[in-house]
Amino acid sequence: MAVVKTQGSAPLLRCACRTDVGRVRARNEDAYRVAPEQGWLVLADGMGGYRGGDVAAAMAVDVVISRLEAERAVLKDAAALAQVLRLAVAEANAEIHDVGLRRVEVAGMGSTIVIATFLPGSMVCAHVGDSRLYRFRDGALTLLTRDHTLLQEQVDAGMIHPDEARRSRFRGMLTRGLGIERMVELDVAEHETRQSDCYLLCSDGLTDMLMDDEIEAEIGVGGTLDEIAGRLVDVANMRGGRDNVTVILAQGAGSR
Repeated sequence: MAVVKTQGSAPLLRCACRTDVGRVRARNEDAYRVAPEQGWLVLADGMGGYRGGDVAAAMAVDVVISRLEAERAVLKDAAALAQVLRLAVAEANAEIHDVGLRRVEVAGMGSTIVIATFLPGSMVCAHVGDSRLYRFRDGALTLLTRDHTLLQEQVDAGMIHPDEARRSRFRGMLTRGLGIERMVELDVAEHETRQSDCYLLCSDGLTDMLMDDEIEAEIGVGGTLDEIAGRLVDVANMRGGRDNVTVILAQGAGSR
């Protein structure tokens, strides 16, 4: 269990992390990094079907954490955080793209990314792809990100029902990913936070196996963050574990 602090302040968060290769894949292409003392949570999922997905995911989280660390002195408010997140993800995207061009064994590699960065009373998040960020508040789970997938665009346009999208064999087709093009569009948002909130960052190895209401129910059962993270991963594997599954859970340090 990690405790998240800001300089000169009381702890902001407790967090727990778990990752698993699943029941089908030969290797884990998810990656995550947390900086507990700063309140930075980063998760990436190497894009399925691309060689070097594990390399791309590891690069993504390392570059983002390194850029946040380098700019730490200016991260005083949400506007500054948003600007640095854009810079960090652009840098990660360019590096993954360039390495993919130079090294034939990882040509075409790519990754998703989802980031949550906390300040007292607020959180700035950013994402590319279909790794997700949820908020659990007052017993209800809310998705704070929107998948960058072909199926999500079809759902938004009313062309397909969400239940059909979940069963489609094309559900993993991304419309955005790190490293695929020289430039990438990043979604950034700010949300107010409450002490009792619980935040979940996860790869699609979880959300392909569990519906949102099932994730909500598992978090609602309670227990420590480590116990909840373990249950989520275990249930995903019990359902078939078709992909690597990674979860990060974070909650206010004063919550019980």
